[in-house]
Amino acid sequence: MPANTPTNKSDAMRALMAPRSVAVVGATERADASSSYVMKNLMRFGYQGKIIPVHPKAETVFGYKAAPSLTALDNTPDVAVIGIAADKVIAALEEAGQTGVKAAVVLASGFAELDEAGRQRQRRLIEVADRYGMAICGPNCLGLFNLGTGAALYSSSLSTNLQKGRFAILSHSGASAITLGNTGRFGLSHIVSSGNSAATDIPDYLEFLATDELTNAVGIVIEAIREPEKLAAAMENMHAADKPVIALRAGRSARGAQATAAHTGSLAGSNEAYRAFFRRVGIIEVPDMDGFIETTALCLNLKRRPAKPGVAIVGVSGGGVAHVSDIADEAGLSLPDLQPETVAKIETLLPPFATPQNPLDTTGAVFANGDIYRDVLHALAGDPSVGLIVAAQDAPAGLDDFCAAEYLGIADAVSAYAETGSAPVVFMSNLSSGHHPAVEARLANVPVLRGTQSVLTAVNSILLQNRNVSWPGAPNGDKSTLPPGAPTEREAKALLASEGLPVPQEQLATSADAAAEAAGTLGFPVVMKIESPDILHKTEAGGVKLGIASEAEAHAAFDAIMASARAYAPDADLRGVSVQEMVTGGVEALVGIVRHEPFGLGLVVGIGGVLVELVRDSAFDLLPIDLARAETLIGETKLASLLEGYRGGPRADRKALAELLVKLSDFAARHGDDIEAVDLNPVAVLPEGRGVRILDALVIPRKRN
Repeated sequence: MPANTPTNKSDAMRALMAPRSVAVVGATERADASSSYVMKNLMRFGYQGKIIPVHPKAETVFGYKAAPSLTALDNTPDVAVIGIAADKVIAALEEAGQTGVKAAVVLASGFAELDEAGRQRQRRLIEVADRYGMAICGPNCLGLFNLGTGAALYSSSLSTNLQKGRFAILSHSGASAITLGNTGRFGLSHIVSSGNSAATDIPDYLEFLATDELTNAVGIVIEAIREPEKLAAAMENMHAADKPVIALRAGRSARGAQATAAHTGSLAGSNEAYRAFFRRVGIIEVPDMDGFIETTALCLNLKRRPAKPGVAIVGVSGGGVAHVSDIADEAGLSLPDLQPETVAKIETLLPPFATPQNPLDTTGAVFANGDIYRDVLHALAGDPSVGLIVAAQDAPAGLDDFCAAEYLGIADAVSAYAETGSAPVVFMSNLSSGHHPAVEARLANVPVLRGTQSVLTAVNSILLQNRNVSWPGAPNGDKSTLPPGAPTEREAKALLASEGLPVPQEQLATSADAAAEAAGTLGFPVVMKIESPDILHKTEAGGVKLGIASEAEAHAAFDAIMASARAYAPDADLRGVSVQEMVTGGVEALVGIVRHEPFGLGLVVGIGGVLVELVRDSAFDLLPIDLARAETLIGETKLASLLEGYRGGPRADRKALAELLVKLSDFAARHGDDIEAVDLNPVAVLPEGRGVRILDALVIPRKRN
């Protein structure tokens, strides 16, 4: 390939993920060298492509003829594994690019995770990759392994017990990739430990795997997202290929985020923003490794997606199914009541003392006759509300073969049902240790899962998964700009009012006489507040007076507010007192906008007023939102109960609150590039039909570097 001719992106990814020839730069037989591991893994796993050690002096490495440099090769390899020190990597990549190598694996640490010199080195790596169109795994990584071809470009020991299969693991963490790849619960097509993912990141790998014939599902262990638009585009292709993506995110806690930054040099963002993004693009997020394993096993082995959200739980013990039901409720599963015709069918199958309901205890009758269990499953599947059945049956691995045999009839019944049943079925053990091997062996055509919490969380994730990408990208605003500087509360509300958002009437008074006149004009009672860009918490400064009922009170309140504010903040810019229409009644809500990079702006809604810090009740989504999503967000909060008329109170105007959320979303779409945050607290949600009013507003401009 001519120098400086960029490689096609798909060709570069194919060269990285399925190389026909591999050059190992820095190849050596020294046991502790990363390149030594790569050479031995390629040999150990029977890689059939060409292996080319590159060493400036050695004639052979592990019996393979060595080349002194990449430029000395007659034929250009698909991929170069760079197994040398960080300070020599850029020169090696330049040589690779100039000779037409399409892809590279950079194993060395010493890049953005280290210091400013490392960050500069990583920027140079990205520049080289862009210039030549190279796909690069790493730096600061263990590498990757294509189990189908034996291309084990991996700088750590790989177990020969790894099973070939249809699941790919993409991980920023090398240790996590090894751990999840060796569970023995599923076979693998690829393992990728991508480290810093400087030039080639998770979206690039997903684009390749969407068309990879060896892969049916993908799991990602992710520490940070840098380009959400690219990930959303990749998910479009994954959905089109009907390949689910499961995500375990590291760095959700404050300490975890610090550890993440130390590991790869990437900053983790807000938990809520990540969850919202994953929901919008249809990535299934799991809370831990157990959840990752069970969700993966479910995705790989569920023959068809449930057509309805309802779940039926069936077992052979009343206490057992009650326990499963408790966890199902915590996981958010829908357990619908059975229809009368379903109840009637079950009554004909079970003893008179059985109670046909969901969850269903079949009683011990099914041990003597497994056909009863099979027919019960068919009856449940015929219920119009049931989309999936969970057969909760413990058969502990510690049983002897005689005792385990008691459960074989039930296993056979579930397996027989699975062949013709109209709703998919899952066979679940409450124990994370799983079932007796003899029982599990009878269920080759059924997902066999372990651990109540992990299983039911996985089931709920599959039922609720969004399979359409609804990510238009973060709103950045149009060409219009907000006025310079931080607006006062009155100025912020005036800005919002100009955009059609509902605020009370108010006037700025710069003297006691003017305050009294304004109060009379607006109509008593009124609220009076200090006007200052330097005082955000006006109540703490004694800068708020409520229920002013006469001109005399307004006159006195002006003087008191100004004196108190001056004592609180002697150097503050005091511009006067805002006299406002007093809005009474209704429910106090918090509505706000906050920026979470790299996703942009998001909206939060919850209980407002003075209880906001105590109650901590809120729901969040990334912008933009529509009216349906606004209604859903409100429904996810305790605020929804207050709006319905808590303890006999009047119903509040929930519809108007939802419309306010949409208007604020539209406001962000127009001015988002200028906004860091908007805090509307409280918003008075008045009795039904009377709308809402923004009683306090804070708009924080976005800082520019």
